[in-house]
Amino acid sequence: MSMNIFNSEQSKTFLPLLLPAVAGLALFMLSKDSAFIIVTGIIILIIMIVASLMTFKLIEDHNKLLAENEKLKNNIRDNEVFVDIATSVSIPKFIVSSDGKLYWTNINASDYDIDLTRESFVDSLVTSPAAAAAIEKCLKRNLIATYEVEMGYDEKKVSLNITLSKIKYKDDEDAIYGNITNISEHQRELSMQAEMLSLITAQMEVQQAGIKEQNDVLSEQHKRLEEQAQKLTDAFQELELRNKQITIKTNYITDSIKYAQTIQEAMLPDKEQMEAFFDSFIVYRPKDIVSGDFYWLTTTPEYTFAAIGDCTGHGVPGAFMSMIGIRLLGELINENKMETPSTILKTMHEKIQTALKQDITENNDGMDIAICRFKRVEAENHQWELKFAGAKQPIFIYRKSTRDVETIDADRRGIGGQTYSEEAPFTDHDILLDNGDRIYMTTDGIKDQNNIMRKRFGTNRLKMMISMTYTERIQDQKMFVDTLLNNWEGLEEQRDDISLWGFELNDKTT
Repeated sequence: MSMNIFNSEQSKTFLPLLLPAVAGLALFMLSKDSAFIIVTGIIILIIMIVASLMTFKLIEDHNKLLAENEKLKNNIRDNEVFVDIATSVSIPKFIVSSDGKLYWTNINASDYDIDLTRESFVDSLVTSPAAAAAIEKCLKRNLIATYEVEMGYDEKKVSLNITLSKIKYKDDEDAIYGNITNISEHQRELSMQAEMLSLITAQMEVQQAGIKEQNDVLSEQHKRLEEQAQKLTDAFQELELRNKQITIKTNYITDSIKYAQTIQEAMLPDKEQMEAFFDSFIVYRPKDIVSGDFYWLTTTPEYTFAAIGDCTGHGVPGAFMSMIGIRLLGELINENKMETPSTILKTMHEKIQTALKQDITENNDGMDIAICRFKRVEAENHQWELKFAGAKQPIFIYRKSTRDVETIDADRRGIGGQTYSEEAPFTDHDILLDNGDRIYMTTDGIKDQNNIMRKRFGTNRLKMMISMTYTERIQDQKMFVDTLLNNWEGLEEQRDDISLWGFELNDKTT
């Protein structure tokens, strides 16, 4: 492995270091009578040789670290959400058991100028009161925790920020994964930059003679630049005036959209309305001020209906479609007394086509939607009957009795849009459920969200997240989802509107 890296990485690193040495030798050959150039050439050769040896050593250490992390990756089980971070070569990290026993670390205490073994160094990190509180938070609540530790003394003292996460290690044992950020590292970097600046300053002094000869030319160019600067100033003033006019119009448009947001939120079910039927949580993150996602809840004398939709586009166009979807659901279920989810989807499809005149225009807007109908029953030792139909929008069911997460697939066609051939009808799914079972309805936003590595969150991670937090109350799952989603998204831009609605069946509506 090290030989392959030498042929690629080391050769690339060594070449830029060799060029100044060659330049020094050239000066030496051209100016043998100049003592200054001879000394300079010798110094450059010595610096290049030392730098090359250090480069070879760093690459060898890098290969060893890659091998250790490959072994670590093989030991981690059932933690796909964390494995990419845990095996990163560039992050100092460690893994300890729930009682603080060290499993593995890539930390070298000498990197922090601290005279401790690796085991003693990690032991010092996990024995403080702050560490104990953070470890308990990870183990009992499955949450990510951070704390700070000071190590060393006097000028060698460093401040470290520790981030902890709960993982499964080797034989499915609970373990704590921690990574380290050196708060004092910034000071060390500044010191190295100061040394580099001193070297650059010395080189600039040698160049002063040549720079002086160019001053006359620069003075003439300066006069021309002043004339151009005056023209740019005049253009900037005109541009600033136009920018103020644009800002006024932008603020007016933004205020209008924020008012539209108020209207849209008023059409969604509020917390009290949802909790009157089931214990639940909602993660609702519009990409823009208003959203193309919506969720809806109503009850009839016999049934409780819940729906979630993802309209074409996002922002203002998506928000208009979401209001159409909410209005159609209220009209068909509350006013026209429709009760079958597949029939409701078929009728919504036809009404959107008619309302947007899609048979005679090129408009192809629509939505993906899932509709659930709940009824309290006593059949085959079950307490609930669920009838579900979906237009490209599946649902997920967590059964308390088996602790399995099931996917109930939707039909692979949406609502609205132009129809070029006879389409198959929507399908109803009849499912028996018990108190304590949980239903999760979601749009595509959370599954399509990328992380910094351009990987999608995906359906498997969503199901794994549900399984990992089944012991939490349904209301407390929101905090875990928000934390995990924030960590996954990082600095990446949100791609689409995100909606995730989870609720647990109980006897509130009996």
